[in-house]
Amino acid sequence: MNLASLYRVTEDPIKKELNEIADHPEKLNCETLEKIKGWCTEYNWGKKFQGKYKISMENTVAELQTAAARFEPLQILIDETKCFSDASRLHKELESVVWKMLSQREHVKLALAVLFYQGKSGADAADDYGSLSVALESAKLIEAGIPAVSDKFVTGLNVCLLEMDFSQQGEQEANDVDAFGNPFQAIEEPMPGVKLAGGFDVTIRTMFKEQYCQNRYGKIENASYPISPSMRVKLQASLEWIGKEEQRDKTWMNLEKNEILFVYPFRMPQVPISFTNFFGSSKNLEESFTTRSEKFVQELIKSKDPEVDSQAKWIQIFILRKIDKARTKVVYTRQTNPYELEACSEAWNCGCKNLPRFPFGEPVVLEPLDTSDVLNRFWKANGEMATDRFHPVPRYRGLELLLEPTLPVTADLHTVLEKTELLSPFLGNLCAKDNWNHSIWKHVKNMVSLLGILLYREDIRKEDYMENVPYLYGQLLKTADELHALYCNVVRKGDFPPQFLGSGLYRNASETPARTLNILSQRIMPYYAWAKSYRYKERTEPGKESWRAAWLYHQFERIMNQLREKWTVPSRFDEEEKAQLFIGYLAAFPKKEESTINEEVGIDE
Repeated sequence: MNLASLYRVTEDPIKKELNEIADHPEKLNCETLEKIKGWCTEYNWGKKFQGKYKISMENTVAELQTAAARFEPLQILIDETKCFSDASRLHKELESVVWKMLSQREHVKLALAVLFYQGKSGADAADDYGSLSVALESAKLIEAGIPAVSDKFVTGLNVCLLEMDFSQQGEQEANDVDAFGNPFQAIEEPMPGVKLAGGFDVTIRTMFKEQYCQNRYGKIENASYPISPSMRVKLQASLEWIGKEEQRDKTWMNLEKNEILFVYPFRMPQVPISFTNFFGSSKNLEESFTTRSEKFVQELIKSKDPEVDSQAKWIQIFILRKIDKARTKVVYTRQTNPYELEACSEAWNCGCKNLPRFPFGEPVVLEPLDTSDVLNRFWKANGEMATDRFHPVPRYRGLELLLEPTLPVTADLHTVLEKTELLSPFLGNLCAKDNWNHSIWKHVKNMVSLLGILLYREDIRKEDYMENVPYLYGQLLKTADELHALYCNVVRKGDFPPQFLGSGLYRNASETPARTLNILSQRIMPYYAWAKSYRYKERTEPGKESWRAAWLYHQFERIMNQLREKWTVPSRFDEEEKAQLFIGYLAAFPKKEESTINEEVGIDE
């Protein structure tokens, strides 16, 4: 309620002294207290103020009596504040508390604000009495765990008032219920709004009649999704709670500036845990997705109480996006449980490991929320980033791939392959020169991890595709690159061409594999013949080893023999085969072959 300070002062010297005392309470002493008492001459609760006070303490209380009969905490509050229906009694009690606070030098600034209103000199005191916001509390309510100044009390009171308002609108038909099965009668009031700590406000609403395009659904406003007044309040309170600042990185996290991910169980656990941590909380970047997902699922399952239905049984996920100033949209929603999350995370981990070894290091398990970074990053042919300013793929795309096992991935695979086709010649050159320090490799690790996931989703496993023609073709191009690089190191004294033999034919190989294989066979012959003779030179200088020529010579023969046995390639590779071609092109040669490098020096012609 709005009260007024107990007394009014208008003299500037007194105002100055009051401000000085408020800023420096240590100067407060007995002499100062006597001086302050001398300023309490102009009573600030005049006739006009007392008229408003009567409305608040008598008229409003009378109106709330019906609600109090339905909401016991309100009745308790009314009973305990009846003694203050007389304004003079409250004035006396407040003044007594103020002097006690001042004498003990406790909350001096607050005490002076209650005691004095610093009015305008020359203004009519009847109108110039200021305003002081005060909430009356009840000791009995505090003991009961529902203080008058609490969300619990306010929410309960609002529900009670709305139900009263609803009942006063008249009888309704027995079958007229809202979307949640509660009694319902259409009301024209707008849905409540909620301010989210994630950075924007949202309004809980149904189809809006002013948006004419929404009439295409055939129903508008109440008819599109009927919600009773009490349920509106509950929805508002629920969204406010899960979206408040204290729940950051527990039940919600920002995906982007205007996008918030909410994750929460149907029943909150007694021991709080982070539900967003599974997807990548900002506080746990040092933990891998594998570690976080295992820990999260175990926390949920361990917290099950065998006596009750566990909070871990169902978990709700949804994403809000602020489209413009007036509109917010639910762009993704999913209901899941710990066992489904466990299965999804295991499949994701298996997908990231659905890859051979790579000479540039083992790809890490891709963070689901980093999937969009791979898809939205555009490259130049020289390995430089063209731009990452445009985001055609939303950040939550990784969540869809993680949580929707049957979701088609054709578009994602096509997007990644556009990037791999552009970068392959550049990456092939880096591989042939053993340049593993380039900054692009950290992005390539995420790229091949995503390819591993997408192939896994198409039921293509590394144990199978590493024996397939596209993968072997990629290894053949890699062998051609390395043989060409060795030749340039030895014969051309380290003078490398802009592109090596395999990288120069990579794009053609992905489109016309049979024709390109014929071209490769012709172009490789000079280097093949050179390796055939050089392998006996017994040279050991770093980068010019003759045993390496023998090994590459043998690799080329081995791969060609495998291709000859398996060759059933159509006129061009499909997108799954192009992905295998790229992986084979970057993958390390088989360990078995590498372990026998030195033994192959004596290979006969």
